[in-house]
Amino acid sequence: MKILSAALATAGAFALALAGTAPAMAAGRDIDPGDSMYTVSCDALVDIYNDWQFMSVAPTTAVSKPIGDGTGNQDLDSCADQPAYDASTGKSYYVRITFDGEDSHWALASVNVTTGASTTVAEFLWENGEFPTLPRIDAIAIAPNGTAYALGDGTLWSLDLTNATVEPIGETLSAQAFASDPRTGEFYAIEYGGDVYSFDDIANTGSVTLVGSLAHPDLDLDGEATGVRALQIDGDGTFWIVVDTREGLSDLWSFTQAALTSPVLSGLFTDDPFFTQALLIVPGAALAATGADLSAAPYLAGGAALAVIAGGAVLLIRRRRA
Repeated sequence: MKILSAALATAGAFALALAGTAPAMAAGRDIDPGDSMYTVSCDALVDIYNDWQFMSVAPTTAVSKPIGDGTGNQDLDSCADQPAYDASTGKSYYVRITFDGEDSHWALASVNVTTGASTTVAEFLWENGEFPTLPRIDAIAIAPNGTAYALGDGTLWSLDLTNATVEPIGETLSAQAFASDPRTGEFYAIEYGGDVYSFDDIANTGSVTLVGSLAHPDLDLDGEATGVRALQIDGDGTFWIVVDTREGLSDLWSFTQAALTSPVLSGLFTDDPFFTQALLIVPGAALAATGADLSAAPYLAGGAALAVIAGGAVLLIRRRRA
């Protein structure tokens, strides 16, 4: 099993020298028109942002813009896992992780995409008869009708979004990248090493079918320190993933089911370059319907340059591994 990224930060620093800046034109493909992309920073590496800083993301470049101020402090060893949007209520959620020095805690949090403010709903709880359990949850996904599921401890769980209680459905793969296709309601998960799966009957079993494996000369998923951390699917059916890098940062890639061997790199997540393992897509129609402030949408593509950090330092961490 993978361990919490924040828990085992290696003492010392790794000097980063990024090779250059982003090209003037967009590097990657764009998201389905009207959809908006977001992320939540993982503060396990460096205290660049307040805990659980919510950010809009430009899909073509991964250049990110903070929305709000996170929790307003940098006191916690914190991280965030796979978010999901609930089309039935217009609410967005993510997995909130904290490490108190001895134990890790996994909770459900909701987030306002306009203000960036997020609130803990509750720690995930399995009311297991006389022995209630606080399970580790690595990812959540929500069907278009609002039915929610979670992955964790090699188990598929049903999820109550009102109180974060879960019930086991069946054994399944271990993955952080988990999402529902907003067009079809079908669920997909991607293991850390790049194998893509669809769920056969998610309401009743944890069984999956292999769709295929991601492959690309510049997407090293067979290495010791890179892998798929998060997944979302836009309104056009394009898959978007977060992949961690050997330098302790994160890249944004996209692909289609018909072209698993041709994923497209958008770029390094950067305001200052930061680590994330959370990705959220909100449909444009949903934002318009709720009257959300579209000024908080991601940057327009083109002309946004990546910051160059010379002699900067980030703490390396032991990554959660499947």
